Amino acid sequence: MNKKLKNVILFGIFILFLFISTFSKQFDSSNLWKDANDSGQGFNGLLFKNPIDVSNLTISRSIEKTSSKNLIKYDIEFEYSGEDSSVRILGTPVRQIFFGNSVEPSHSVVELKGDYDNINAKLFNEKFSLRDYYKKTQDYNFKAISQIRVPLTSEDSTYSFTVYYEPRELLYRGKDLVSESSAFITNAKVDKFSNAQKMGDNENPTFSQGGFYVNAQEIKNNSAISRISIFNNLSYIIFLASTILVFALIWLDNKKLNKLYPIFLMLIILTFYRFLGKGSTTLGILVGYPILGYLGICISKLMNKDTLALSKQELKQSLAYTIVFFVIILIVLIIPRAF
Repeated sequence: MNKKLKNVILFGIFILFLFISTFSKQFDSSNLWKDANDSGQGFNGLLFKNPIDVSNLTISRSIEKTSSKNLIKYDIEFEYSGEDSSVRILGTPVRQIFFGNSVEPSHSVVELKGDYDNINAKLFNEKFSLRDYYKKTQDYNFKAISQIRVPLTSEDSTYSFTVYYEPRELLYRGKDLVSESSAFITNAKVDKFSNAQKMGDNENPTFSQGGFYVNAQEIKNNSAISRISIFNNLSYIIFLASTILVFALIWLDNKKLNKLYPIFLMLIILTFYRFLGKGSTTLGILVGYPILGYLGICISKLMNKDTLALSKQELKQSLAYTIVFFVIILIVLIIPRAF
């Protein structure tokens, strides 16, 4: 067999093994991107049984900073003038809600039906600027759930209360906060919706969908996003450059330059998963990377030879190089994770 063709096939086998490894949960995009809290995954908002009887609905949204995290605060006020009815508070409030002495809410967890899938589709396909990052999590859609039902009567007329929610936090590698998002929805006419904080570079998409008024918020950590972008771009460049250089070495078939095969194959392992937008668990790095490294070094030795056989000495050398590679990944990948 022609040596160049043989080396192309060997390199293809190496890349194939890398692709096969992505079927493992140890190498998946969910290892990079996670939602920090379950309570922040629900829609915020109000679902009225008789929305036509609601008037002068005003909502003010602000951020209340606590020692541990930010909370979204909604100051809500409206008038009700119809027959006895009710309103459901969407999502999972994190503090007690005070409605007044005459109002006695009931508690029951229900999953609501409606046009919520289309609202999610518009948010995560059009409105949110970080939509590609959200979609890398296991379940990125907001959930239409409710735990509190509040009775409404025309006798009370005016209702005024405050609701606190946890925002939905998107974390990178389980520790870097990338964004805090929320989506307030209601099926009643909103007379005024105000945000107390300045949005700046953040997003505040507002739209109507299937009879719902939607006012979402996306607060971004631009410094974290910038670091992620730089690291991703660097990984893309290294992966593509290493791949091109491997093909260049195959074409040149120079004995002195062929010693560079192991270096380029190891660089491909280190950047392959990030090139595909996937992350690696600690177990995947400690076990998967050395196995792939040993395979890559053995293949690099075969690419230097005219035959397809390795001696015992070459296998021992490959193991020694793999140990060196293992030390490198400990320094470059594992130790930084501890900080």
